[in-house]
Amino acid sequence: MIFLLFIVIGCVSCKNNKVQVDNETSEISGNNNMVPTKSNLETTIKAYLSPLDEKEIDSLVTEDYLRNMNGIPVVTNKTELKAKRNLFGIGFPDYTVTLSNSIVCDNQGYVDWIFIGTNTGQFAEVMATGKKVKINGFSHLYFNKEGRIYREDIFYNELELLQQLGYSLENPNLK
Repeated sequence: MIFLLFIVIGCVSCKNNKVQVDNETSEISGNNNMVPTKSNLETTIKAYLSPLDEKEIDSLVTEDYLRNMNGIPVVTNKTELKAKRNLFGIGFPDYTVTLSNSIVCDNQGYVDWIFIGTNTGQFAEVMATGKKVKINGFSHLYFNKEGRIYREDIFYNELELLQQLGYSLENPNLK
C-alpha cells in the first residue's frame, strides 16, 4: 500500500509540459531545461531493472551515481553499484524484476517493482538457502540531461527478504 502512495505522490508532483522538437516530444522541466523524452526514460527504467552486464550499466548510470536504500546511502558510485548488483546476481541467479507501475515526469521516474528469485548462491555473507523470494519495492529515479540515472532512492522491506530466506528475529536481551 505504501508503494501506491509513492506512485500517487509522483503523479501529483508531475508536470506534463511538452514541446515538439524534431518530430519527437520532449519535456520541459520546471526550470525550462530540455530533458530526454518520457518514452526514452521509460526504456531506460526497464533496461535498468533487468539483469545487466557491466557495459550496459555504464550506459545507463553516471559515474557519481548514488543509491539510498530505505533512507541510508549504500552506493556512492558506478563501481559500487556494479558490485551490489553482482551480489544479487550471484545469490539469485534466476532473478527477475517486474514493473508493476511506473510514472515518468520531468527528469524523474517513480517505479513500483517486484523482485522474484531463488537463493541458490551465496548472497553477501548469507549462504544459499534454496528458498524462493518475492519482494515488492519502490524506486525513485533521477535522470540527468543525457537521460542517465544519477540517483536512486529505493525502498523495500529487508526483514521480509530475510524471513523469506528462513531467518527470524530473536527477542532482544533486556538484561
